[in-house]
Amino acid sequence: MDTKLPLAPLLFEPIYKGKIWGGQSLRRRLGKDTAPATPVGESWEISGYEGSVSRVAGGPLSGKGLNELVARWGPQILGPRVPAGAFPLLYKFIDAADRLSVQVHHDDAQARAENWGVLGKTEAWYIVDARPDAQIVVGFQDGVTVDDVRHGIDNDTLDKLLNYVDIGAGDVLFLPAGTVHAILAGTLLFEVQESSDTTLRLYDWGRVDAQGKSRPLHVEQALKALDTTYHYRHKIEPVVCTDLAPCMHAFRAACRYFALEELLFEKAGHIELPRKASFRALSVLDGTGELVFDEGVQKMALGQSILVPAALYSVRVEAAKGLHLLLSSVPDLRAEIIDPLRKLGVADERIAALGGHAGTNDIQPLLAPG
Repeated sequence: MDTKLPLAPLLFEPIYKGKIWGGQSLRRRLGKDTAPATPVGESWEISGYEGSVSRVAGGPLSGKGLNELVARWGPQILGPRVPAGAFPLLYKFIDAADRLSVQVHHDDAQARAENWGVLGKTEAWYIVDARPDAQIVVGFQDGVTVDDVRHGIDNDTLDKLLNYVDIGAGDVLFLPAGTVHAILAGTLLFEVQESSDTTLRLYDWGRVDAQGKSRPLHVEQALKALDTTYHYRHKIEPVVCTDLAPCMHAFRAACRYFALEELLFEKAGHIELPRKASFRALSVLDGTGELVFDEGVQKMALGQSILVPAALYSVRVEAAKGLHLLLSSVPDLRAEIIDPLRKLGVADERIAALGGHAGTNDIQPLLAPG
């Protein structure tokens, strides 16, 4: 058995998911190779989820599945921040031409209690594109209780209890497990989440499929998972840094499971890709560029997602003007979020806001004195 991973960024073949609410934006906006006549709702970019495992596209590892790579070269792929075993995150683009169901996701404890695996589904969304009047459902209105939710489901009035948030391109929303949500029509987004595909539907807008059948709901399980706490911390304001000129670098969201950063080259240039204690995942929202490393070059193009193994420490990004990337990792919150931002003079309040509201914020406790 090989003991050393061929050190190069890994480009994977997208896994397309047809959905009744899907559209054509993956092809039109991101250049995905989807069929024009088929509504495609999701492109799974990097996945170790059983049954939908990403396979390497090209190079010496071509055709190999991500789980096979992790089993053989786990520490070199994942890094010291990630426990040995499965790849912990799932990366997607989602195209909602129609609205998705109103749903909620379980946390890690409920996943184990219900035998759904070991991971819950905390997630974050980056809005890639949205029609001018686009909204998204995140959370409930102030004062809503679980009893109110049950009554709303029974009487087909749940939609009146939901919190509707105006969105536009570039917005980021953070959704800890337990947050009710629905992606609404006219939205194209990027999602980073724990590696889980369990969805608990509360409400599906009365929708039926071509055979006149409605999709199943999971009301009792969903009610167990719900967090009805009202707050306004769903939309995360960027923390913009000046440390990677000529690239605009912004921290967009962070929790124990993942950190999400944004890189935008306002003119052509190069930077050293920020080092992390885990793998780094890059997704291209616009433009072109290259990843330059000791053994070669990996080109980057619109709509691609690339995994940089943890053992590949030194990587340079060579960018044309307009290259726009999302960077994700499994963070050391203190060493990779709090300490660097404090050194740049960012106030603790703004750093904490990257983790959402206080009840589920993983950053806030680390900022406390002592």
